[in-house]
Amino acid sequence: MNPYVLIPFAALMINGSLFAYVSALKGKSRTVNLYLRFSFLLSIWHIALILYWSFLPGNWPEIIFKASSFAWIFIGCLFFEFAVQFTGSSYRFLIYFFRGLSLVSFIISLSTDLVISGSTRAYWGDVIATGPLYLYVSTIVIGVPTLTGSMILIVKSFSSSNSFFKKQSRLVAYGTIVTFVFSFLTTLLPRFINSSLTFPPMSGSAAVIQSICIFIAIHKYGFMDLKLEHIALRLYSEIREGVVLLSSKGTLLFSNLSAQKMLNLPEGFNMGMKLDLGQYLDGFPSDSYFERKEFTNLRVSSERNLVGPQEDFFHVPENKYLEVSSSPIPLSGKNGGKVYILRDITEKKESLEKIRKLLYRLDLDLDLARDIQEMITTRDFPDSPDYKIHSHFQPYVKVGGDILNVRKEKDDSLHILFGDVSGHGISAAMVAAMTSIAFGAATGRSALTDQNLLFMHHLLKDTITLHFLSSVYMRYVPSAKKLEYSYGGHHPGLLIRNGECSFIEGSGGILFAIASPKIQRYELNLLKGDRILFYSDGLFEVRNSEGNILGRHQFLDAVKSLVSEDTGSMIRSILSYSSSYGGGEMSDDVTIFCLEVF
Repeated sequence: MNPYVLIPFAALMINGSLFAYVSALKGKSRTVNLYLRFSFLLSIWHIALILYWSFLPGNWPEIIFKASSFAWIFIGCLFFEFAVQFTGSSYRFLIYFFRGLSLVSFIISLSTDLVISGSTRAYWGDVIATGPLYLYVSTIVIGVPTLTGSMILIVKSFSSSNSFFKKQSRLVAYGTIVTFVFSFLTTLLPRFINSSLTFPPMSGSAAVIQSICIFIAIHKYGFMDLKLEHIALRLYSEIREGVVLLSSKGTLLFSNLSAQKMLNLPEGFNMGMKLDLGQYLDGFPSDSYFERKEFTNLRVSSERNLVGPQEDFFHVPENKYLEVSSSPIPLSGKNGGKVYILRDITEKKESLEKIRKLLYRLDLDLDLARDIQEMITTRDFPDSPDYKIHSHFQPYVKVGGDILNVRKEKDDSLHILFGDVSGHGISAAMVAAMTSIAFGAATGRSALTDQNLLFMHHLLKDTITLHFLSSVYMRYVPSAKKLEYSYGGHHPGLLIRNGECSFIEGSGGILFAIASPKIQRYELNLLKGDRILFYSDGLFEVRNSEGNILGRHQFLDAVKSLVSEDTGSMIRSILSYSSSYGGGEMSDDVTIFCLEVF
């Protein structure tokens, strides 16, 4: 017996074992079928090598060389197609190109002497006598698709975030490259140098390296995503989520311990029995397909009513809530099975219920705070034949930080506070309420606007530390048509006179920001028909859908174009303009005050 025959024989045994292993444990798929075809051709090549080196009589070696050439000619094309399918790539043109090139090469090899011109006998067996196209066919038809497929595996492994995919792809790619290099060095390169070989060619037997790498990938990394039932079941049995596997007829194929506890399956419920999840999950659909829904486990509690407002605040329902996901899967090549993943979300539902109740209580508190703020914000203004007050107050949420207080004194003068607390929401509303109370105390102390602003500042500066107040304090004397005012950091108001609009000049330090703000008092003599307009920054800090702010200058240009309207219409137009710019969404509290002189 020729001892060299043991080399291809060992390669045949290894590759054949791998072929049988994958064929027995894997359901049918396009990727698997391509691999099995590739492995089958490789086995035929190994068998042909055994015959090559068996010293066959007559012209049998040449006949076998030509007949079996399809095995090694198509091997590169099949590996490339397998690599493309496994990585999910799209190289349809190259697949057809390599198929056509391999087919033409095989026909030429079978019908002419251009690839295989005969056989020669060496000490290890019979060797192909090469024709003029042999090296080109071996290099281009086999080598190019093999190396291209390997590069696809490598490139895809670098772009993938799946660690198992990276390991398995690189292992197979590098094993294939090593196989090709070894084959090239022992079979092709010597023929480029000298047409005759002085040692056995290892191109076919070297493929055992590739087979070993694929086997390691299968056994260690789950190559080709093999659905080996014993591995899957062991994994599913140890995870926290419940797993239920049903056949197309509703037969229980598998359920792990977590699923049995979640569903509270009765003792003695075994594999092979019918399982209707609708009996264990309230509202579970019997026929319709779904991806993810929440259900109540009936076996834990039949109580499904939410806790009423009169019950204990932190009491939660005793239902056991399960989130169920489902997906159809093939089972050993048979379609129609379904896997259900169950997650216990009772704790999440209980927490959401507590949060809902807290939000409900908070909403009630906000309603109460809104009522209080409306009481301390002046809405009913004094009636007088000498003037009229117009206003609009709109908090960003239920309560806000804008301030508008008007108080009429015994001498018929009006004390007016217009302000804007930094921020918005509950904390800003609390500061606004405290400031409104301080305003009531200040009006009875002095008629001087600057002194009253400073009094309010010193009264609250040690209490209010996280907010500041931009404001203007005004005192209007109707009999003299005189307006006294002091700025506390607020932007200038507008004087509308004879269809023209101008700033009410003045400045002053913002309240609660520094220890002693500088406040000044100004006077302005008004005429019949004059209008004094103050507005909060929420009107010009509104953003559009692109995130751009309206801006004060653009806002003032719009106001100037509206001063010809009556006061009520002007205020409505101003509000509509800002709201339209923001797409109906305001980003802060909005307040407008207008004093119209008759």
